Amino acid sequence: MAIFNADRMQGAWKTPTWFAENSEVIAVSQPPIPVDADYTPEQYWSGVSTMVRNGSFDRLLPNHFGIHRRPDGSVRVWADYLGIGRCYYVINDDFVAASNHIGILTHFLEGPVEVNGDAVGRYVHAGWFTLEDSPIRGIRRLREASCIDVAADGTVDFREHTDLTDLVGARPGKPDYEHVLEQTRTIARNLDALSVRTPAVYLSGGRDSRMTAAVWLSGGSDARVVTLGTLEAEAEIAQELMDIYKGSERPGQEIRHDITFPSHSTITMTLAERLENAFAMWDGDAAPTNIKSNVRIPKGSAGLSIGGVGGEIMHGYYYHRPGDYERIEKLPHPVAYAARSFRGAVTSDRASKAMEGFFDHIYERAKRHGRPDIASLDYLYLTEKFRRWGNQALGSMSAIMLSGPAYVRACFDLEPAERVEKRFPHEVVSRAIPAWAGVRYYKAHVADSRKSMAKKLATFDTDPEYFFNVFENPRAWPEYFNVEKIDGFLDIVRRGEALPFHESWLNRAVWVDYLDSHVAKLNRRVREVQGR
Repeated sequence: MAIFNADRMQGAWKTPTWFAENSEVIAVSQPPIPVDADYTPEQYWSGVSTMVRNGSFDRLLPNHFGIHRRPDGSVRVWADYLGIGRCYYVINDDFVAASNHIGILTHFLEGPVEVNGDAVGRYVHAGWFTLEDSPIRGIRRLREASCIDVAADGTVDFREHTDLTDLVGARPGKPDYEHVLEQTRTIARNLDALSVRTPAVYLSGGRDSRMTAAVWLSGGSDARVVTLGTLEAEAEIAQELMDIYKGSERPGQEIRHDITFPSHSTITMTLAERLENAFAMWDGDAAPTNIKSNVRIPKGSAGLSIGGVGGEIMHGYYYHRPGDYERIEKLPHPVAYAARSFRGAVTSDRASKAMEGFFDHIYERAKRHGRPDIASLDYLYLTEKFRRWGNQALGSMSAIMLSGPAYVRACFDLEPAERVEKRFPHEVVSRAIPAWAGVRYYKAHVADSRKSMAKKLATFDTDPEYFFNVFENPRAWPEYFNVEKIDGFLDIVRRGEALPFHESWLNRAVWVDYLDSHVAKLNRRVREVQGR
């Protein structure tokens, strides 16, 4: 038995990611954040180790995966209850191997490293690797609320450590907004107390970031509040909010507000360098949007970034347009309605075939956890799309503040109309910082997208030579994308009429095209290590 924890980010946390006591070891990818009590770094492991021993993983924010070696020689590998923390595994006749890094697990495969074509087919539809997929055949993702138990004699068992029905199942009653506010403030204070650097809290003109910032600031946590000044109206609203908050700081609370302006000159890496670094960290299981700007492998000084991620499950993400209810009622089950959001028209027939049965499978899981109704669409978001935010976390600090159990439970206590009406963020903001509740919101329009593209920050603007070469000399992307559609998008780019929508699909094709060359590198590395 061996447990190894390469703690790249030990300079980012005040508490270690390795706990050893006698013959017991607990190793985590990053410190799990307690949700129900305030902790100092000195108190941290005495409390968290007890939760791990008891299997009380629902008391820890889902930002991690962990391994627990017990005194009797048995081992438990667990994923957090939403599957946000990266956790992959390989099981064969000789090994149970688990890691947050896919590449290291290639050394435990029984044959050569191969791209998982069906998984990539689903990826090009979704934008993240779905279900138990990874880009590599034979390497699987440990799903939400799951653990692998390995007995001292080597017997392997899979089980669920948390019943998601408790979080998402239908029940009478209304959302408990006061409990949401109380618990999320606790999460914020613990994140602040356990991180070395002052966290960056992003504030825009939208509802989700306002709610997150209101909870964070009103709970007394320090913050560097950051607003992207790309859209002038958003910056104005954020400045108004911070002016209102000025003078309300808690004793000892340190707050500053920065408006930043991304520019073409800040992107200094070639696209080849960005891809190489991105795949070194994520092995393909991350969002292609990462290659839009410099991709640096963190050295240990990265700070925590907090935004409005997670707000989607309180908004009726898949059914907020007029006529959606009527269209859903005509389908075999609600989750089938999400298919229109996965935009199969840009993908190849081969990729589309990989999606067969996907939505039926999700619906069956939703029913098992008590959501046969329209909220099964929100279940899809929670257990699938939600995790795409966490898969940028390898080697850096990550936390989705809007993932605590009180928040998730309250979102699933909403009526569908309450989600569509955006009632939740208003209720929380009006309790956290009442003076913010009456300030207008801002939502970007197509004209704003054109303005953002005019700043020449798109991937095809920052390294056009490499970008267009991918499409002129394709390796893998035509297997998964509709060539005519991609060619049409490229014509739109050349005419200077591209929108973020077109760039997103083209970046996805660039990303997928790199997979084959990355797998070849992994195979070379495996042979080197094995002396072949």
